[in-house]
Amino acid sequence: MADEDVVFGDEDVTGGVEPDSGGRGGFLPEIVIKILKLVAMGLAAIIFIVTVVVITMQILGRGSAQQSLPAVSPDYQGVAPILQWWDGIEEIRTRTSDTEPMTVIVKVKIGFEKDNKTILTELNDRQSPLQAEIRHYFSTKNAAELTPRHEAQITNELKTLINDRLTGPNIERVIIMDLQILDF
Repeated sequence: MADEDVVFGDEDVTGGVEPDSGGRGGFLPEIVIKILKLVAMGLAAIIFIVTVVVITMQILGRGSAQQSLPAVSPDYQGVAPILQWWDGIEEIRTRTSDTEPMTVIVKVKIGFEKDNKTILTELNDRQSPLQAEIRHYFSTKNAAELTPRHEAQITNELKTLINDRLTGPNIERVIIMDLQILDF
């Protein structure tokens, strides 16, 4: 019996079928199956990402439903109100407070509520004192403080200065029409 188990030559001992070297012999070729696997993984990844984003947005947005928008300040509204402009202040010439004074030439306009006769009358009545106050304001500044970078601060300070001198309604804005700093 031991002689029957011994194999001589090139006979097939396993008795099975040789594997086909040409690929898979099924309904779909192997390349189509690989493409379908890649598409399925891509879809699974997209579904996972969308699910994570939706859940995260729900968690983050949970408290925002109870919040309300803050009131919009008139200073930050998109459309500025139309003002009436008074240019009763003549061109002002003064010297800066630098160690080597420079000449400042400035022209300002004052804006106030349209058709407000009370403030217009008061501005006309106080024209000379207001001009003197504005001249004094610019004489206390040095040339470095009178640059375009500081223009918003200058106009706000002038607005406060003028409003402090008026007894009636307040002015809305001050604009600088011309500002020259000369070295003579």
